[in-house]
Amino acid sequence: MTADLAAPKPTLAARLLGWAAVALLAGHISGAMACLYEQGQMPLKPRDFTLGLAALCGVLVLFNRPTFKPAVLALLLIPTLRLLDSALLKRFTSIALGDHGVAVMILANVWIVTVIGLLVLSTEHWQKIALRAAIVVIVLGSGSILFEGMGLAKYSQIDGRAAGFVTQPNEAIIVVCLMLGIVLTLNQGFWSNALIIGVAAIGVGLTLSRSGLVVFALMVMLWLASNLRQHTVKILLIVGLSIPAVIGGFAVLEHMASSRNFGTDTNAKDRVEAITGIFTGNTDKMESGERNKDLKDGWEGVTEAPLFGHGTGCASSHWQPHNQWVAIWLDIGVGGLLLYAGTLLFLTLRCLLAGGRGIFALAPLWLFSVFSQNLVEMAGYWFCAGVAASVMTTSRFKLVLRREAAQPQALSAQF
Repeated sequence: MTADLAAPKPTLAARLLGWAAVALLAGHISGAMACLYEQGQMPLKPRDFTLGLAALCGVLVLFNRPTFKPAVLALLLIPTLRLLDSALLKRFTSIALGDHGVAVMILANVWIVTVIGLLVLSTEHWQKIALRAAIVVIVLGSGSILFEGMGLAKYSQIDGRAAGFVTQPNEAIIVVCLMLGIVLTLNQGFWSNALIIGVAAIGVGLTLSRSGLVVFALMVMLWLASNLRQHTVKILLIVGLSIPAVIGGFAVLEHMASSRNFGTDTNAKDRVEAITGIFTGNTDKMESGERNKDLKDGWEGVTEAPLFGHGTGCASSHWQPHNQWVAIWLDIGVGGLLLYAGTLLFLTLRCLLAGGRGIFALAPLWLFSVFSQNLVEMAGYWFCAGVAASVMTTSRFKLVLRREAAQPQALSAQF
C-alpha cells in the first residue's frame, strides 16, 4: 500500500462512507445491481439503490470535511453537458430503449454515481475507498464472466461471448481494465498486484475482446517494465509460471470455439482465431472491416454537423464509430471534442511533471479512446480519471461555513 493508505484510524463517518461508497461504486460500475435485478435476483430497483446510497454518501462526505481538487471536479463538465443536452435540449431523440426518457434516466443515473465517486476522492481516506471499490469490481466482473463462461448463467447480450454483470462483452473488459489501472496506481504491493492481474486476466480472455486483450497486454507490460529493476527475480518467476497458464488458456478458448456453445457462432470463432493468431504470427483477423466501415460512417456524420454535433446519444445508437473522439464530436460537437482532448492532455502533462505518477490509471483512458464510443457514458471511466487527477495534482480548496463573532458595541463617551 502507499504511504497515504497508512492514515490514522478513521472516524465513524469515514468508516460508514467507506462501506456506502464501495457498495455504490462497485454495485453500479460492475453492473451487478442492474443485472441481478433484471434476472429477478435482487428485490431493490437499481434506481432506488443508486439514489439511496448516493444521498447517504453525499451526507457522509460533508461529515468527512472534504478538500476539493479543481482538476477532479472539472471532470464533471462533459457528463453534465451531455445530460443537459439530452434532458433539456433533446437535439437527438433516442428510442433504442423504447422511450427517450429512459435514455435520460440512464444518463442521470451515471451522472449521480460519477458525482459521488469524484466527491469521495475529496475525503481523507479516498485512496482506501477507491482501491477497495476497484478490487471488488474486478472480482465481481471476472467472477461473473467466469460463471457465465462455465455455462452456469446467461448475462451477455451477444451469443457466444461472456460478459458477466455488465452484459456487454466489450464494455466488460473496459471496466476491468479501468479498475485494474486504479489498483496498480494505488497499491504498491507487488504480489497483491500480480494476483489482481491474474484475476482480471480471466475476464479478459473469456470476453473474446480483441481490443480489450491488446489494452490489457499493454498495461501488464507497462507494469512489468516499471517493476523490472526492483523485482527482476520475481518478474522472471511470474513469466515462467505464466507461460503454461497462457498456453492452457488459449487451449481452453480453442476448445470453446469448437464446442456446442460457440461452434455455431462465426463471430466468436473468428475472435478466438484472431486472439490465438497473435502468438502464431497470423494477425489478419485482428482487423475488423465492419468497424472500419462504422468509423467511416461516423466521420461522415461529423462532417454533416461539425460545430454542434447531432445531439447526445446519436453516437451510440444511430452511429457506432467505435471511437470516442468521433463519438463525442457526433454528440456535442467540436467543443466537446476539445474539452475531451484537453482533459486527457492535461492529465498526460501532469503525469509527465509528476515523474510518471498515475500512469497506470491514465493508460486505459487513452488506449480505449480509439476502440470504444461509450467511455464518457461510464461512471467507471470518470472515476478512473478522477483517481489519476487526484494523484497527479496537489492544489485543493475547502468550503468552510463559519459564524462571525459578534462585534462589541462602542461605548458612548462619558462627560
